[in-house]
Amino acid sequence: MTIWSRFAKWFGRSEDDALSIPPLDGKLKPNSRLDAAERLLHLPQIDNLALDGARLICSSGDTLFSVDPAGWQTAPIRSFEGHITAVAVSPGGVLAVGVEGRGLEICAGGAWHSRNLGDANGCITAALFRSENELLVTVGSRHHPWTEWKRDLMSRGASGGVVSVNIASGEARVVRDALAFPYGIEIAANGELIVSESWRHRLLAMPPAGGLARVMLGELPAYPARISPASDGGFWLALFAPRRQLTELVLREDDYRREMMATIAQESWIGPDFRDHANGDQPLQSGSVRQMGIMKPWAPSRSYGLVVHLDAQLQPVSSYHSRADGHMHGIASILEWDGHLYIAARGAGALLRLPLEEMT
Repeated sequence: MTIWSRFAKWFGRSEDDALSIPPLDGKLKPNSRLDAAERLLHLPQIDNLALDGARLICSSGDTLFSVDPAGWQTAPIRSFEGHITAVAVSPGGVLAVGVEGRGLEICAGGAWHSRNLGDANGCITAALFRSENELLVTVGSRHHPWTEWKRDLMSRGASGGVVSVNIASGEARVVRDALAFPYGIEIAANGELIVSESWRHRLLAMPPAGGLARVMLGELPAYPARISPASDGGFWLALFAPRRQLTELVLREDDYRREMMATIAQESWIGPDFRDHANGDQPLQSGSVRQMGIMKPWAPSRSYGLVVHLDAQLQPVSSYHSRADGHMHGIASILEWDGHLYIAARGAGALLRLPLEEMT
């Protein structure tokens, strides 16, 4: 029995009440590699990187863009009546776009079609084609739309899941439910589905048709977002914000959380974010206060930049950071292409590029 277990037993508390967070150490040791990366373009809230043939596409707000690699200029493809929350392209060129409040917009053969997913319409967080006619989507929450993701976290939400959508008919089948904001999905070499579960800070592996899930990587020090394949057989994992002890404390104080959500604007809530808003109402931990006009790189900021290279067993191999004093925060989408890793720093509104040959 550990010392904590003895105290917990004496005072009637459980080990789940501990506020400890795994440190950024070992393969996750902090560095400034993301801030040193090549910056290709600026696009506010850039997100949802995908490849459509030989062109790179991405989203910003309600608009889908193509990116010309010759000069790294963007051109709008289409604007939607809602925030773009997920993008996927099939090997045959079928384009799927998740739109907040509208569900899926599918483009095949130049024609667009809508697919209504009912209460899953508001918070599709990632999409992946398993075949030309089957799309797997992660639904972060069935109770809150994408723009209310902070409310879902502070409500201790676990209403998300994985849904299989038939592209032709629009029929949707629940593969897995009761997940705490799943934010990314990939397929392993053995056919298992790999899902990042943000609010439980872990990666899950589950059978292709659903069923009992296994925790492959747990107790992450940050909130995992989307996951994409690596050319070496492993994966790239984006983590969009750090876990902090103050946030863990607030998540345990029900009365405080309810009053905070009821009386304070979301941008001023204690909790994670895609970027540091640098306004006077932003809540701070004492370590985040600027000393002599400088933010210390080890400060407990509410935003951070983190990309982790995983092996085929989903164990960390290396990591790439933008620390508290950096600016490349809010990483939610990454993509390996043509010998480089492309990274969408949503908080900074920047598309970054790192050469794979230098990523060791």
